[in-house]
Amino acid sequence: MIYILGFKSLCLEDKDIIESYIDKDTLESYEYLFSSLYMWRKLNNVKYATIENTLLIEKNEEGKGTFYAQPFGYNKENLDKIVDLLIKRNENFNRKYLFGDVDEVFVDELKKYTNFKIEAIEDIDDFEYVYKTQDLIDLRGKRYHGKKNHYNSFVKKYDFELKKINDANVIDDCLTLLHNWHEEVAVTFDKEMLMEIDAIKDIFRELLNLELKSIAVYVDNELAGFAVGEKVNDNLAVIHAERGEIKYKGIYSFLNRKFLEDSFSDTKFVNRQEDTGNKGLRKSKQSYHPIKMVKKYLVKVTR
Repeated sequence: MIYILGFKSLCLEDKDIIESYIDKDTLESYEYLFSSLYMWRKLNNVKYATIENTLLIEKNEEGKGTFYAQPFGYNKENLDKIVDLLIKRNENFNRKYLFGDVDEVFVDELKKYTNFKIEAIEDIDDFEYVYKTQDLIDLRGKRYHGKKNHYNSFVKKYDFELKKINDANVIDDCLTLLHNWHEEVAVTFDKEMLMEIDAIKDIFRELLNLELKSIAVYVDNELAGFAVGEKVNDNLAVIHAERGEIKYKGIYSFLNRKFLEDSFSDTKFVNRQEDTGNKGLRKSKQSYHPIKMVKKYLVKVTR
């Protein structure tokens, strides 16, 4: 039988199809949440196809090229056939990697259940930071002393008001803050940062449909910061976006703690995504003391 893989660009109407393949109860990485795929669909030119009862996702990332994300729904009997189909589809393309954003389990199963040569490379800049939710709410002990001081400083100094990102005025305020943040903080602009405003604007429009939670912090009627996140399952929350106006001392410590406390206190862990190799972001994420890194790999496959 000859298979023709017809990949289509991801759109909002594909949510039910994607989620019918992806078991959110077992997810560790934020990459395969529909909200994440949708948010970054333009930047990463996200497409998908289904074959052999398996979901295939195609993405493009700067510096890595176009690759297939981790398949969902495959089994050990059909994995070799699926990989063979993807290799054949790539024969007319000059692609460095066959797979990306995959976990160690999938790499092991490629080696175990296919007859191809597998070379897996750790994508360290893409490792995701996972924390204990309660640790970031309680901020107990010496290691969180500075974070708690920043939080307390914000609470004592500012007369703040909390809102949801659920109307046009709040959305406009968030987008204004985001534009200002890029102008003031983001000294060098890569493609992802330039498209971030558009990506966040997209999820603002669909917060309800994507089942996302939000917080907007106002000080004297001016937006000081906002965050958007999602409860993935009983164990895990994911923070999709977080931005603060740095003139408000302690805004990030306040946002981090208050958002978790109000929206995700019933989860065990929170995934705050990767640092993309940015030294400042890496230092910041490490300062919250992750308990785990979700490792991801780029994979070359040859016959």
